[in-house]
Amino acid sequence: MRIIIAEDELLERKAMKKFIEQNFAEMTVVGEAVNGRMAIELAEAKQPDVIFMDIKMPGINGLEAIREIHKQHPQTKFILVSAYDSFDYAKEAMQYGIKDYILKPGKKEEIVKAIMRIKKELETEKELQQQSRAMLEERFLLQAMKQKGSEELHDMKQQLFPEMKSGSFLVVTFSEKADGKRLMEVLPSICPYTFICRLSGERATVCILADVVMEKAELLTLAKKISNQLEGAVYIGIGFPVKRLAQLYLSYEQAYTASLQLAADRKSNFSFPNEKEQDVMLEHIVEGLLGLVEKGDGEEAVRMFRQYQVQFPESTLEELYIKIKSLFMERDMELGVRAYSMLKTTEAWCDFLLLSCMHMQQLHQSKQYMEQAKHYIAEHYQEPLTLEKVAATVHLSTNYFSNIFKQERGETFTEYLAKIRMQQAKKLIESNQYTLKEISYMVGYNNPNYFSRVFRKHFNESPKQFQRSIFK
Repeated sequence: MRIIIAEDELLERKAMKKFIEQNFAEMTVVGEAVNGRMAIELAEAKQPDVIFMDIKMPGINGLEAIREIHKQHPQTKFILVSAYDSFDYAKEAMQYGIKDYILKPGKKEEIVKAIMRIKKELETEKELQQQSRAMLEERFLLQAMKQKGSEELHDMKQQLFPEMKSGSFLVVTFSEKADGKRLMEVLPSICPYTFICRLSGERATVCILADVVMEKAELLTLAKKISNQLEGAVYIGIGFPVKRLAQLYLSYEQAYTASLQLAADRKSNFSFPNEKEQDVMLEHIVEGLLGLVEKGDGEEAVRMFRQYQVQFPESTLEELYIKIKSLFMERDMELGVRAYSMLKTTEAWCDFLLLSCMHMQQLHQSKQYMEQAKHYIAEHYQEPLTLEKVAATVHLSTNYFSNIFKQERGETFTEYLAKIRMQQAKKLIESNQYTLKEISYMVGYNNPNYFSRVFRKHFNESPKQFQRSIFK
């Protein structure tokens, strides 16, 4: 416990210091002040746990000094010392949580009682702080394992580990013989950095947070030391060290994957994830992104890209670009976007994905419109159909419907309608139940001569010639 004595009378100050040093070995007097101003400066420099504060001192008095110190260091405890038994002093002192008031000359038992009470209060506060920090560290660990880097995670990092420059995860899988609690015992002596360790069944998750940029070799050495210290089979997956808080969850995923690989193979006790497994994981991510683009889900595609982009080497990004372009080429569509060389930033990639998904949504909508239009034509081809009428049934403008119809079908609306009518006309002629004039009206033509010309155009013979050829 660190103590400052603020007392303007030399004999009183020296007597108090001697008494404390002789009776409380665990306490150290780190400073002496002869006035309030000096007490304020010493409190800032020495960061004491307790200050014995005389009330009546030259210049700034004891209560004024307490008021200033309390603003900057609210955790500091005070024991008032005064020759004046004044209720006003005690009343003001209570505002700062001061409960000990010693009248000069202080009796030894009163001083001991005050010190012991303060000591117990500090120990209780320290225990509560440790419990609170442990709970906060647990919350930090759980979020760091699962999240890319929320605002809350960043705030906790600033509060708990403000000097963090890199981080990594270890995931330790124990055999039945190994004791996970042993890991908690050995880690403090072999890990050179701050860490959080969480035990859950036969697995431990260790988050290492360093004030320097860690190297892979350091983590391999640490894993080897852990393996040597633990009894029984143990498999330690190591995540690659990262510099950014937003990437920390990737290190956990890598460590978890590596630990499972090691436990399955049983050929080694510690390693980083298998590179082939990494390639498979990247392949799954790329396929997932392609699936989202194909569905036209821009929001989810962007979310997934932002989540995993830090894992993508340049070759994977180029592969993703080519495959997205291929999706549109297979559908005879022009994406009309910038070249791959222009996709240098995350935002450029997100814009590219959103644009791709928007075009794919339009394609899906076009297909829906075409299906509706085809169904309507099949039901009403015998009526005097027009482009305007069919466009209205699918709630599109005439020009837009005409354009997407030709793009989707590869033929104009007029050509498609004529083809449907001619197919039906051919079936009716083959049925031998109607005259050619009747058939002309039945398939939507009021002019038999025009019907005959359209039929010849499609089948290279007139309706009458076709009729004769099948009923010779």
